[in-house]
This record gives sequence, structure tokens and C-alpha cells, in this order.
Amino acid sequence: MNWRENPERIAWLILWVNFALCCLLAVAVPLGIRSYLLTATRPIQSYLTATTGTVQLYPPGAEEPSAVTERRPVAERSRMVTDASARSLLASFAADANSPLVLTVQLYQDTDLRLNSARAPRFTWNSSPLQFDLILQKGRVAVSAQSTDDRTVQVRLSTPHSVVTLGNGAYDISIEGDATLVRVRAGVAQVLAANREVTVGAGERVSVLAGRPPELPVPTALNLVLNGKLEGRLSPPWQEVIKVGAGLEPGKITQEIVDQRQVVRFSRRTEDGAHNEVGLRQEINRDVQGYDLLTLRLDLKVLYQSVPGGGYLASEYPVMIDIAYTDIYGKDLHWYQGFYYMDLPPGSTWAPPTGEKVVQGIWYPYESPNLFYALRDTRPARINSITVYASGHDYDSLVADIALNVR
Repeated sequence: MNWRENPERIAWLILWVNFALCCLLAVAVPLGIRSYLLTATRPIQSYLTATTGTVQLYPPGAEEPSAVTERRPVAERSRMVTDASARSLLASFAADANSPLVLTVQLYQDTDLRLNSARAPRFTWNSSPLQFDLILQKGRVAVSAQSTDDRTVQVRLSTPHSVVTLGNGAYDISIEGDATLVRVRAGVAQVLAANREVTVGAGERVSVLAGRPPELPVPTALNLVLNGKLEGRLSPPWQEVIKVGAGLEPGKITQEIVDQRQVVRFSRRTEDGAHNEVGLRQEINRDVQGYDLLTLRLDLKVLYQSVPGGGYLASEYPVMIDIAYTDIYGKDLHWYQGFYYMDLPPGSTWAPPTGEKVVQGIWYPYESPNLFYALRDTRPARINSITVYASGHDYDSLVADIALNVR
């Protein structure tokens, strides 16, 4: 049909097509805008800090790494590698460095981790959680996630043997030979492998062998510390320990809720330059000769220390642990561990700090090596007590979730 012979029909066809297009656009454009508002995301700002040694950072697409000795921003698709003498901390914030901290990942020695993505909803209409995608190729990481006032956190961590989904809580994931080991300190983890998924709760662990489904969760270990969560009334079993010169103001011990967790705070701000100690002590009195694993773990945050390093004799730290024990020869001994963030000034003649350096103002999950092995020449036969305290002049530090585990 020639359109010149029947122009009215062609005109009606054009009108109907335009009408259909208008209707389609009237529906599609609002739906498209709505979909964008509900699904658009933005990158979450993350930073990498070397806590010990030098860390290798591979930016996206880079074949050669750059050395990280101080805090550096980390982009998505970056890879972080530690060697046998290095440890590092990856910290992610809800918006910027002054906003709430939502995720920390402690990289232990000989670890290879990739930050595949870190995303937050761009608009408030999107109710999705803050989402992180991590790939652990080897080594061990300690993951701590906490929600903001209006957002939960979801972490997807892939290993060569499994996919682990984590929410708010504290977790330890390691690759040991041809297996992945997942330990949950707080929260719940979903572990998927070989088309089978298991749920791992607080105080449980699960192993995943290559090519096989996850094993059933089992208890992690026996905690010798009572009320390690520091909840409710502390005494008993904890007793306050205060050492300060006569007439001087002692430090304070307070129970608080900080970063959505129950903590004990050690604080002193007098600027009098007087040595003092303040902390909590618990009698353990447990025979440990029937076990082959003994580890200490706790979370800590150091906000302030007036004495740099570990003090003149490397014995003053804003957080210290003292485990009193009797060895297999019947001798009473002590094992100490300190934590600090402030280095000694250049040219200092003080003893080099023997404690572990942490990042100021960020939670640090610490787990000791197997103390049966570390103290093999004076192997503990009985644990007498544990003391968690601050030592120095002025300080401000937090401790939480204390455990002395045997297995």
C-alpha cells in the first residue's frame, strides 16, 4: 500500500506508535530511576596499615607491589601480601576516616588477601547492608565486623576450599595445608563448600577439606577465664589491682559499652609523671598438663599513652597481660605481653619495646602462639592467675573478650 494513497491510516499508525512509546517511557523512566535509587552503590573507604614489618600492596592491575610502612588507602581489586615477618591491619569506614569503623581485617604473617570489592548503598532508600568481598589465597586473617546505626555488614570471604559469609561479629579464618579452618568468636558464619552449607555459631569452629563439604561444627576450646566477656558484675571472679605511690591519684577502671561491645577501660590523665598500674586479676588455679594447646586471646584498643614504647625498661605498656603459672619443674613463673602504639623518639637510650605494636584508636584482635610451645623449656603445668592491666604514667585503653583457651 502506498502511503500517499491512504495518508490517514499512516497518520493513525504514527499516533499509536507515539502513544505507545509515551506510555512505555512514562512507566520505564520512573522505574529506572527507582531501580537506580534502590541499587546504586559507592565504594567504601579502606586503609591498610603495617603493624609489623613491611607489607606489599598491589593496586588494581599492577604487576609490581609498593611497600606499605604507614597507613595507605586501598582501592577495590587491590591485593595485600605479608611475609614471614610482617603483619598488617585493613580498616574500612562507613563513609570517611572520621565515620564509624565497620570492618577490620588483621592479616597475620605469610598471608595473601585481595579486597575484591567494598560497597555501600549510595542513597538512603537502599536498605541493603554494607557489602565486602574478600579473597584469601593463603595465610590467616581475623575479621571483625560491626553495623552502623542504620546498616548491617555482610562479608563474603572466599578461600580455595570454601565460601564463608559473615555478619556482625568476630571471626578467625585460616588456610592450613589443603583445608580452611573457620572459628567464630562472636556472631554467626555460613560456610559453603561442595554444595553443602553449615552454620557456625559463637564458640564453634569448622574445617573444610579441599573438594569436600564442611565438617560439622565443634566447640573451639575450653576457656579457663570466667566472665571473659566482662559483662555484669566483675567481682567475683575479677578483682581490681591498683599500684600507685602514696598520695598520688590512681588510674580508673570502668565498665562501658564501646563500639557495640562490653569493655573495661583503664584511664589516667594526671600529667604527674608517676609510675602506676591499674587492672583486673583473676585466680585460675587449673592444672593444664593434659592439654596440648594453650593460647591467650583478647580484643584491645589503645587510645592514649604518655610513655613512648614500653618505657625506660620496656616494662610499661597501656595494655599488659601477666599470666602467672607453675612449670613442670615446680617453679613459679610469669609470661608477659604488652601492647603500644607510640614509638620511642629517635636517639632514645631506653630499652627497645618488647611488646606488640598496634594502630592507635582501632580495635586489635590478639591471639598468642601456643604457649606450651613458646614456653617449652619451662612448660606450664598449672595456670595460677591472669592479670590484665595498664602500666605507665597516663594512659587510656580498652580491653574486651578475654580468653585463655586450652584444648
